[in-house]
Amino acid sequence: MASEKDKEPLELPTVEELAAQHGVEAWALAGVRVRERWPIGFRVKEEVFLKAVERFLKGPTDGGSR
Repeated sequence: MASEKDKEPLELPTVEELAAQHGVEAWALAGVRVRERWPIGFRVKEEVFLKAVERFLKGPTDGGSR
């Protein structure tokens, strides 16, 4: 029998749920979704979401990928 810490969550949160949980503003979420090519309702691990938000907010403003 698997222990509690070995159990994976049955369903990952959506990017919208994570944005609300972490106070990510709508304009930033929209930018992250475009940059990552995530559709509305996309489910992702929290760590992946937070890294994507950080990349978006600290990235170049000219559309480059520096």
